[in-house]
Amino acid sequence: MKRVVVWIVGLAAFVGALWTGWTFRASNSLNIDLDLIWIRIPNVELWWVLLIAMAFGSGLTLVVVGFAWLRGRLLLRRYRSMNRRLEKEVHELRSLPLVGSEPGGASLDAIETAEPTTTPVPERG
Repeated sequence: MKRVVVWIVGLAAFVGALWTGWTFRASNSLNIDLDLIWIRIPNVELWWVLLIAMAFGSGLTLVVVGFAWLRGRLLLRRYRSMNRRLEKEVHELRSLPLVGSEPGGASLDAIETAEPTTTPVPERG
């Protein structure tokens, strides 16, 4: 049932696109002279000029949006790799033993009460 609905919707979209294209061509069938900066093209149908202008604008928009999308994807990849690296570092820090937690390790009390070692300063004379 779902496939039939999808097929009918696809067929309706295709027929709608054909009807829209035919109506667009019929509405804009006027011949014009196209004066560009360096060239003049006589007797061009208006719908061709409009179609080419829309295609050029769409292509330019696709390039600009494509670069913005690519930049976003590259930043996302960089941030994800940085996030993985930082999570790995946090995991390594969490797995380090605490001072005084090992039986043979130094205790926190012993470190706090130990006298500081100083080196004697030679006298000048």
